[in-house]
Amino acid sequence: MATFVWTCFDGGGNVPPSIGIARELELRGHDVVFVGRPEMAPRVAAAGFRAHVLTSSYLHEERYGWHPRGRLFSYLTSPAVGDEILDLCRRLRPDALVVDAMFGAALDVAPAAGVPVCVMLHTFLHRTVDGWDTLMAEQGTARSRSGLGELPGLRTLWGRADALHVNALEEFDTAPTECWPTAGHGGPILEQDARARPLVPRRDTTPLVLVSFSTAAAQSSPGKLQRTLDGLAHLPVRVVATVGSLEPAALRTPANAEVTAFADHGALMSDARLVISHGGHGTAMRALSHGLPLLCLTGRAADQEGVAALDQPRVAAFLEERGAGVSLGADAEPGAIRDATSMLLDDARFHDGAALLAERLRTHDGAVEGADRVVALVGAPRG
Repeated sequence: MATFVWTCFDGGGNVPPSIGIARELELRGHDVVFVGRPEMAPRVAAAGFRAHVLTSSYLHEERYGWHPRGRLFSYLTSPAVGDEILDLCRRLRPDALVVDAMFGAALDVAPAAGVPVCVMLHTFLHRTVDGWDTLMAEQGTARSRSGLGELPGLRTLWGRADALHVNALEEFDTAPTECWPTAGHGGPILEQDARARPLVPRRDTTPLVLVSFSTAAAQSSPGKLQRTLDGLAHLPVRVVATVGSLEPAALRTPANAEVTAFADHGALMSDARLVISHGGHGTAMRALSHGLPLLCLTGRAADQEGVAALDQPRVAAFLEERGAGVSLGADAEPGAIRDATSMLLDDARFHDGAALLAERLRTHDGAVEGADRVVALVGAPRG
């Protein structure tokens, strides 16, 4: 049995695929310990895994007080967080270290852990690498300006790991513009969020539209949700909107809609005709696996943490390229949302495009492929 320490960022699209791979590792007899900030622990524990909370997560928060995302960046970049991760590795003596692709402090210290390192990316690589360049440069600037030293750039942070695993189909990514020697693609991981609950099924032939703009507070825009509900209010559809951390009572819910915090997306998509999303990779791939086209309202939300939408416009562009969706801006008005929804429901070409992509997704099991990748590192000679 091998032990894997998994240092993670608890974004809406980061935890479920991480849990999916961890579940596959557990089935093979391995042990996985998740490590992260306090907000991570309940989500991981609810999925049945051990969660170690980094007590230094916000130790240097005051140093980052000048930054609009200071609390988040103090966690992602503080060297105190990196030191605590190394201390934990010395105590647990893992066989390998898995690091979330956007966790700068963990990426920085990973080589010093003395075990194989796998960087885990939960979206496209080549379609999104420019956005990752920008984010990691922002992390470096934040750490330096806060007086806590330098942070290497993206190519160092990702490139010196033993493996860079991409939980996205290679054929859905664009052709590479540069060489990433340790990169390897698997497939998307359609693990359900542990907070999801089944809704009471309804015997109704009215077309179902699922609305989900991420479960993360950083992507939960009340204005976008309200405009979407208003746009769908007078269409002959049944709407289920999952709103994550937002309070459902804060929204004006039309008669044809149901609003809930979390729900079983897989079950809903089995009955749905369309998904309206923020363009997150996980939601898009789950919808496509059911042969459903998407309407993507992409862009930066009016959020609490201001996390940049690194991959969402690229996911939306991919859907448009393959004839499986349409993209609007995050500030789209109800009328535009209504018209795009009607077109997607009525035009069979979008459903045909989604069905073709679903066939390709059925040939991959992302959790198995991700587990294969990290297990292969155990006992392998270091590069």
